[in-house]
Amino acid sequence: PAPEGAFDADAVWTLFEGRTDRMRQVWRITRSTLPGYMEGLAAAVDGADWTAAARHAHSLAGSASNFGAHTLVATARRIEDQAGEGYVTVPEVVAARTQFDALCTAMTAWLDLVSGAPGALPARQEDRRR
Repeated sequence: PAPEGAFDADAVWTLFEGRTDRMRQVWRITRSTLPGYMEGLAAAVDGADWTAAARHAHSLAGSASNFGAHTLVATARRIEDQAGEGYVTVPEVVAARTQFDALCTAMTAWLDLVSGAPGALPARQEDRRR
């Protein structure tokens, strides 16, 4: 399971058919783009630029959905909807940031674990057969 429920590990495993090399490759790309979406969202909300806020929230939700981050996806979609109505609540942005940070930390740790990265615990025998 994913650490602290930050993402759906079973969904990620299924989506990538257990190919940890692909998971790592896509996560590396996603991890490089996610901060821009999060920072762009925060800046757009601060500047009351609802079009940009909606765009960044939409991108954040799309990227997070590839990794089964259901809570972050739901929060980003609420923000996107709010931005379309001309407002975004600060608690939603704070929640998105917290969920974003949790996803980044948990996904990196989980990928190290399931791919047998140096220093990680060995994968369980039944996981290696997948």
